[in-house]
Amino acid sequence: MPRLDIRQLGTMPANTAGLWKRVTFLLAFPAIVLCAVNAFSGHKHHEREPFAKYEYLRRRTKRFPWGDGNRSLFHNADVNALPEGYEDEVQEEE
Repeated sequence: MPRLDIRQLGTMPANTAGLWKRVTFLLAFPAIVLCAVNAFSGHKHHEREPFAKYEYLRRRTKRFPWGDGNRSLFHNADVNALPEGYEDEVQEEE
């Protein structure tokens, strides 16, 4: 059985740096470009659904520990409704 010398490991045929370089340029970069094109291509924007006040949705049994206690940590005023309705609709009615 041949004895392996640690100084010669980089010169053996098992050195795969060339393989991984080709994999990077031929697979990884084109995959990144395709994902970027998909992410930034024109997607249709949907209209938000009208607010319907259901008793089992948007229940607040206790306040959130930040802000006014009514909005979640990642609240988006354009998409997420409060228990009373969407923020822009509630402000118009008042």
